[in-house]
Amino acid sequence: MQKPTLPAAVRFVDDIRAIYAREPDLGTRWAQIRERMKPFLGDPELKARIRTWPLTVDGAPVVGNLLFYEDPDYGFVFNATVRKPHLLTSVHDHGDVWTLYGLVEGHETMVRYERIDGGPRDQGPAILKLAGQGSMGPGDIDAVPPGAIHQEQGGDVPSTSFIVRARR
Repeated sequence: MQKPTLPAAVRFVDDIRAIYAREPDLGTRWAQIRERMKPFLGDPELKARIRTWPLTVDGAPVVGNLLFYEDPDYGFVFNATVRKPHLLTSVHDHGDVWTLYGLVEGHETMVRYERIDGGPRDQGPAILKLAGQGSMGPGDIDAVPPGAIHQEQGGDVPSTSFIVRARR
């Protein structure tokens, strides 16, 4: 897949590739990527381009993502979701994949859960308890480490998230 054409996205790809090359510790790596994501989310050209992105989530449990880039060497990907207002996703995790959700437009609530039944992480059904929740607005980034169980709820207006994942 070719590099993005948006100048801010090209810089962001280059930053992430440099972080991957020098930082072996996954927690540190993803904290650094999160810091580099902040200026990208505020880029005026990115904000203009999201107006052309199609709706990807109009009802649970079906959630779609736009795929913009997959790095040929490190495997990280750029995705995006465009959600209808008030949409509540299913409770889910991303397995062993680090994920950063960066809100470009709108508001969402990120809800976290903890598995309390002692079952294996990759088998269900699971018994969960609410572990917390937080509100997100434009420019906010939620870091979702591997295995973190969560759910997103849209606010009063459509929301657009730019997502960086460790792999597809």
